Amino acid sequence: MTETLPLLKWIQLNSSLSRRKAFEAIVGGQVKVNNRVISDTRFAITPRIDSVIVQGKRLKAKNPHVVYSYILFYKPKGVVTSMSDPQGRTTVADFVKKLKIPIFPVGRLDIMTEGLLLLTNDGTLANRLLHPSFSVPRVYHVKVKGKVSPGALTPLLKGTLRLDGKPIRPVEIEALRTLEKNTWLKVTVREGRKREIRRMFDRLNIPVLNLIRVGFGPLKLQGVESGHWRELTEREIKRLKHYTRTDTP
Repeated sequence: MTETLPLLKWIQLNSSLSRRKAFEAIVGGQVKVNNRVISDTRFAITPRIDSVIVQGKRLKAKNPHVVYSYILFYKPKGVVTSMSDPQGRTTVADFVKKLKIPIFPVGRLDIMTEGLLLLTNDGTLANRLLHPSFSVPRVYHVKVKGKVSPGALTPLLKGTLRLDGKPIRPVEIEALRTLEKNTWLKVTVREGRKREIRRMFDRLNIPVLNLIRVGFGPLKLQGVESGHWRELTEREIKRLKHYTRTDTP
């Protein structure tokens, strides 16, 4: 299978431009792919085939044989899911500074959500993991206010709730434990909509007090403390690729 990478990521890997400067160059019409101006930062290129010109200069791959890196990171609360932040807030990049290979988050967790975040420079795999057609499960432990009756969750279980004018896919929910003033639920979703969990429960007037992502596809959060990371094992990488069928010809 021919490898592709998002244009923004490829420029970061093969130029001296920061993510912010690369972004500005693309949206500012200063980037051409095969002599055509591209202003979409998510545009996918094939590095060994496509010609990329940035600000009048043709870029060449620093290393045509890209070494891919796959990192499982436990994002703490208060950390921005980004490799840079114009407001100077703490970002994911602050925790992986010793890595020499530029990587990026696969999807996002909002600033007050903690838990499992996959970081990689494998653009093809990242795009597939995020694509709705693969229905990659995201598993969360959700602490909500009060005691929740099964009937209150029916719109989520049946997929009748609508967000952004579109119905959600049915959600899997399992009660973990009920305390005096709140309830912990295990919630599995198969879409990657922005702030999906918080918005769904907000629509049901059920306040979310804490949100932790504990699973993404075949990956589990077990064994990694908040603010720490580890490289995926070969077995985990193989399962991820098999999960999205990227290892098939």
